[in-house]
Amino acid sequence: MMGSVVEAKALKPKKRQLSTTTELTNFLTPDRAVGELESPTLVKVRIRVNSNREIIVLHTDTDNSELSNYIIEKLNYKKLLTDDIQLDKDYVFEVNFQS
Repeated sequence: MMGSVVEAKALKPKKRQLSTTTELTNFLTPDRAVGELESPTLVKVRIRVNSNREIIVLHTDTDNSELSNYIIEKLNYKKLLTDDIQLDKDYVFEVNFQS
């Protein structure tokens, strides 16, 4: 159900969040063929970064359960290397999946 091109971007971007969006994009980019979407799909993803710098997925704005599970599997508890966002604060990113 995933396309081969994925891009994450902050909804209320701050200049310093560029590294975080790059990391999210890298986490979500399929490393193998995982199916195709019928059309390009934009999903809003709400995350929080805990005190261990791990991503916690709080919500995905999609009715496609396979896509939601993919996002959660690829992001949950992945450690961010960048320190450009505050810990224990919610952030919303748009993730664009294209075939």
